Amino acid sequence: MTSEISSPNELERLALNAFRENRLDEAIQAFTTARQAFLAEGNEVKAAEMASSLSVVLLKTKRPEEALEAATGAPEIFIQSGEETLAAQALGNLGSALEACGELKGAEEAYRQAAELFENLGDTEHHRYTMQSLSHLQLRLGRPLEALGTMQHSLDSQSRPGVRDRLLRCLLKLPNRFLGR
Repeated sequence: MTSEISSPNELERLALNAFRENRLDEAIQAFTTARQAFLAEGNEVKAAEMASSLSVVLLKTKRPEEALEAATGAPEIFIQSGEETLAAQALGNLGSALEACGELKGAEEAYRQAAELFENLGDTEHHRYTMQSLSHLQLRLGRPLEALGTMQHSLDSQSRPGVRDRLLRCLLKLPNRFLGR
């Protein structure tokens, strides 16, 4: 990054490009600088967006505590500003950071909130992904039947599931049949 770049939007573009090209240290620096630049302009929403993106990069570089610090607070800013899609994404990122830090109950709540928002927004792809993350977490918490139900809900919400998902849907119905549900 050159010192001539001062526009927050340009810093954001550089951060996203660095992330896409797997130059993660550069992405961390650019997202951090872009966040500070957006804050200096008084643009809390864009600053929160940079913080949420920063948390993803930090998780990828195995720095969960820093990721959690970056992700914390972003969902609330998006909710207050009416940015529901960004709030759902930030809640999912927060859930991932909480899970990576071993805060499983907090992660579960963040995933639930994100999934609910994605479902309300009609974003089936992100809803399914978030529900799958929640299901895996429920397995880690020792609640296999709840995890099965969550995964089933994820699969049932798809309008056009692929062959793999249709097969998984059939397999997941078996335990419920045995339990008389």
